[in-house]
Formats: sequence, C-alpha cells, structure tokens
Amino acid sequence: MLDAQNSTEMDFFSDYGDASRYKIQEVIGKGSYGVVCSAIDTHTGEKVAIKKIHDIFEHISDAARILREIKLLRLLRHPDIVEIKHIMLPPSRREFKDIYVVFELMESDLHQVIKANDDLTREHYQFFLYQLLRALKYIHTANVYHRDLKPKNILANANCKLKICDFGLARVAFSDTPTMIFWTDYVATRWYRAPELCGSFFSKYTAAIDIWSIGCIFAEVLTGKPLFPGKNVVHQLDLITDLLGTPSRDTISRVRNEKARRYLTSMRKKQPVPFAQKFPNADPAALRLLERLLAFDPKDRPTAEEALGDPYFRGLSKVEREPSCQPISKIEFEFERRRVTKEHVRELIFREILEYHPQLLKDYINGIERTNFLYPSAVDQFKKQFAALEENGGKSEPAVPLDRKHVSLPRASKSNILPPCVKIVVNMVVFSIGC
Repeated sequence: MLDAQNSTEMDFFSDYGDASRYKIQEVIGKGSYGVVCSAIDTHTGEKVAIKKIHDIFEHISDAARILREIKLLRLLRHPDIVEIKHIMLPPSRREFKDIYVVFELMESDLHQVIKANDDLTREHYQFFLYQLLRALKYIHTANVYHRDLKPKNILANANCKLKICDFGLARVAFSDTPTMIFWTDYVATRWYRAPELCGSFFSKYTAAIDIWSIGCIFAEVLTGKPLFPGKNVVHQLDLITDLLGTPSRDTISRVRNEKARRYLTSMRKKQPVPFAQKFPNADPAALRLLERLLAFDPKDRPTAEEALGDPYFRGLSKVEREPSCQPISKIEFEFERRRVTKEHVRELIFREILEYHPQLLKDYINGIERTNFLYPSAVDQFKKQFAALEENGGKSEPAVPLDRKHVSLPRASKSNILPPCVKIVVNMVVFSIGC
C-alpha cells in the first residue's frame, strides 16, 4: 500500500513491536495535536483509529492533560465510553516526545448526526439520552466530572450507538480536596455550561454540571439547533433565564459571586416558558425529564441514576445494564496534588503505556531497567507510515481539521456525514446496550 509499509513491515515483528498487526488506511483527522489515521487490526479484522499526538512535553500542562485522559480511559471501562485498545511502545523510555494511541473507530459524532438527520424518531431520542445518562452514572460513581460534554465529544455509529470521549478537561473529586474551580471562556464550551459556572457563581461545583450539559445536548437533539448559543457570559444567562425564568430569591441568595448576584437581582422579572411551547412536537414524558435536567439550581437536578429511573425510560431502563464504578483511588492522581516536572510526567505517561505491554510492565514493577528497547519499535514503523500519509494528504480527500481548543486524546471522527440511524433501533436495543 505504502512504500514504508512494504519495506520493513514483514521482518520487524517481535514480542512487543506489534505495528505489523495494524494496516494503516487513511488520514481521517488533523489538528494542532497531530494526526489520526484509520487502520485495520489484522488479528481481529476490526477497524481502529490510531492517533499520533506529537511534542506532548512542549507544555507541561498539555502533558498532564494527556496523562489524566489516558489514565481515565483505562480506568473507566464502559460500553458508552470510548475505549483505548492499545498504546504503542516508544523507542526510548526517557526521550520520547510523541505517542501513538489505538482506539476503537467510530463513524461520526453527535454534532454531525444532529446536523444531518431529519428522520430521527422519538425512539432514537430516548435511546440517545439513555446511553448518555448510563455513561454519566458510571463516570459520576467513579467521582469523575467530565466538564466538557457537548455533541462533538460524543462519538456515534450508524446503529445509533453513542460513546462519550474527550476526557482532557475531566477531574476526579476527592473528599479531602477542595472542588473550587476557575472557569474561563476558552475552557469548556459556553453553550453547554451550567449556569453556576457562568461568571463563577458557585465556588464549588458538583456532578450536576454534567447533568446540565446533557440536558442542553438532549434539547439540541430534539430541535436540531443549540438551546443556549450565548455570545458571552451575560448573553448566556439571558438566554437561560428567557426559557427558565428568573431564578428564585432563595437561589440568587446562594450565588457566591457578587456581580452575578447583582445582575440576577436587577434582571427584569421573567416568567418561564412552558417546555411544551418551546418543543411543540416532543414527547411530553421527554419534556418532563428535560425540565428536571435543566433546573437552574444544581441541587434541583437529578443525579444520572435518578434520571435513569424517570418514567421516560420505562421499558428501556434496567438496573443490571446500568453499572456503577468503584471510586477512583487517590493514588492514581497523586500527580494532580503537587507540582510535577516534565521528567516526572514523562515517567508517569510511560508507566501508563506499559499497561498495554504486560511483560514489560512486569519487568518495570520488578525493577528491571529498560531505558532503550533493542527490538524494532512499533513507533518507528508508524512514524514512517504517518509521515507518508501526511505528505500525501491522506489516501482520499484532504481531512478536515478537528476543531480543538486543547490537546486531548481520542476524538477521531470522519468528516463525512453519518448515514441516517436505522429505524429498527428499538428492536436492537438489547444488542446495543446489553454489553
């Protein structure tokens, strides 16, 4: 297929150098972080995406974000969360700059589904929301907040399977650490941001921020357009209160940000718009749940588990298909609690990579030093293949750059539009979500 593939591919296979297992296909995404190629796993016939993230140690904050994300995606194994299948072993333990991550290939994302599909049914809407809440239940019981849920961070397949991805902004909440957060406009998309985060209303935040985002996403699925497309923080609040009405005095009194409290107090009194008027063709049961998800006050929003028990999911929700997760150990994220050096983060990322190389992990734990690897590295082969594809602009049409505001791990979706979801999705539910 490519000269680089043909030259040394056949004779470099070793116990750990497993690049020959993957047959590179084409470039499917580009961005400031690097490039994503589709590939075939020749052992299983499965389609995968291989993402090259380059110069990850150029900024230590980016390196920490990558470390956080690969850790979370290893620890959060769930059918509604994108899965890392493998991470290529770098040729040198102490000098590597790039990493190559193999993850499951999804056909598109929810943003494209919303944009392209005009024949989604009520059953599709219900199934979409069910999967998202099921994933959130698992994530939140692990004490993780995603913090950047939006349609582009939800991957999709033609059978209507959704998977949450992009955990680059996620955080683990530990009981003995403060949960104060300072949000800025370039972090997390404003349109899906909970009102308590607009202007730092609350000094602490909870899992309810993700519930709000899911509500915004569901409303967008129902209408085909964003619910609160604010141009700035003030406009965002205006749009939210135009629909929900001005919050009660009790809610306003608990707003910790003085400027925000003054703004809400001085705002003209707005009455809430009935959701049946805003969403005239929607299932009434769906709207009753949506109103709960979009409660202005975070304490009034249901947990993901409570939302799954809503009458809207009668006949679909089953507790045995909605697992919880053990809370993540503090030890896994010790690096978040102190200032770390570039060398320390590199060592921690290398340790994460070894999770996908069991024998080398065993050597590492037993103290066997392997700074450089004598066998041909999978990464060397992939560098050649990726370079050839980048030079040629990929096999087919030039890939559309991904819209990234930060370096993050798996979000490789093709720029082509997802075919309309199959109409028999309701009959397929048991197959899609019973894994």
